[in-house]
Amino acid sequence: MPETSTETIDVTALRNWLAGRIAEFTERPLAEIAGDKPLGEYGVDSVSALTVCAEIEDHFDITVEPTLLWDHPTIDAIAEVLVEEVNAR
Repeated sequence: MPETSTETIDVTALRNWLAGRIAEFTERPLAEIAGDKPLGEYGVDSVSALTVCAEIEDHFDITVEPTLLWDHPTIDAIAEVLVEEVNAR
């Protein structure tokens, strides 16, 4: 994952990172996390959504809206939005 602002990331790597975070928060095996399944179906609630947003900000050194996971409710949708943000910094 990018550690400095000069590195970029591809959408697959970002999807994998997000899937890992969702698997951890929902206490599910990573293999059960599908990129096209709404996060609410895994039990992601507002508290875990805000925590994931904070981790995204910390890990990628970007600012995201706290509604990111509700506005883009799947890992695939979030990754598509974030890859542009991460690579633009």
